[in-house]
Amino acid sequence: MRIQHTLSAVLAGLLLAAALSAPALAAEDTRIRTREEAARHAVQLAAEYGGADSIRYALWEGGEITLQGGWGVYSRSENRALTEDILYGVGSVSKTYTAAAVLKLCEEGALTLETPVAEILPEFCMADERYQSITVRMLLDHSSGLMGDSTRNAFLFDDTDPQAADALLRRLATQRLKAEPGAYCVYSNDGYTLAELVVEAASGMEYMDYVRAALLAPGELADTFAPGGDFDPDRLARTYASPQDPRALPQDTLGIVGTGGIYATAADLASFGGLLCGTELLSRASLDAMTADWAARGLWPEDSADDQLGYGLGWDNVHMFPFGQNGIQALVKGGDTLRYHAGLIVLPEHDMAVAVLSSGGVSTYNQLAGARI
Repeated sequence: MRIQHTLSAVLAGLLLAAALSAPALAAEDTRIRTREEAARHAVQLAAEYGGADSIRYALWEGGEITLQGGWGVYSRSENRALTEDILYGVGSVSKTYTAAAVLKLCEEGALTLETPVAEILPEFCMADERYQSITVRMLLDHSSGLMGDSTRNAFLFDDTDPQAADALLRRLATQRLKAEPGAYCVYSNDGYTLAELVVEAASGMEYMDYVRAALLAPGELADTFAPGGDFDPDRLARTYASPQDPRALPQDTLGIVGTGGIYATAADLASFGGLLCGTELLSRASLDAMTADWAARGLWPEDSADDQLGYGLGWDNVHMFPFGQNGIQALVKGGDTLRYHAGLIVLPEHDMAVAVLSSGGVSTYNQLAGARI
């Protein structure tokens, strides 16, 4: 059964990729009309193939949102439009905010990327003395050697309990490492939850308070929140347990905010990506560190040039296909909660960023749609 599901997903992905690479629409249309139709067609395919109830996208270019729209319905039972102010969980795209927050703290002199985590969090210890070599940077590039994900009680409904993050140090205290710190990169949710604690310790503030002060307020991002934040939960796109069930689920919440708990509108997420195109938010040195291919410094660098996961700091890949194969740097981060799915793509050299967010669906399909846009 698992093999059948995998093959079905691969086939669907290939079909969607082929559909999204189709030629642009009729040449007689104006450029703006063509862009709007092409974008809507791309997200419609992503939604239909992925089984999404709704999907919103936004394109940021040179300092402003130049294109946005959506497909689907806000709710299966409520007569409410799928407007620009609708919020979605961005899932692991939250890690990009965490990486940016850490880099901001580096600029403020509160820490460095090579500071051992144990110096910032004295209560951090493990049943493996190598933990003392884990640096802040290793949390962000997934090379810490942590087992990966020991998360408990994080994926919740209508519950903002932070115990999943608060209890991380206690869980890690009994664990060993699976690799020498810095040896190679393997995706680690625990690494980013630990980075969330680093942000709090180094800043002396709650994680989201620092993110708001250091990133959101300077970037004028007023539509980005965390569970329990000051926003109307009815702005969240409705989510569902199955394709046939008309009953909306309670609010989808993640107790590990810096790992995957942030909500945003498509426009706010695209605008955040846009802020990482220039030095308005972070210095050039920070941006260079963020977009370096840290995975290529691992055990098998000669084999990693075309890897699907070329980790930066907060990015799944810093040379996304097909942009990288055409001499264009493309940064990409995907994210998933229980019911929300997200994709963020940034082209720093071209001052462009696109966000695609959905209720239901598949984050990989959202990324394909974003690449098409």
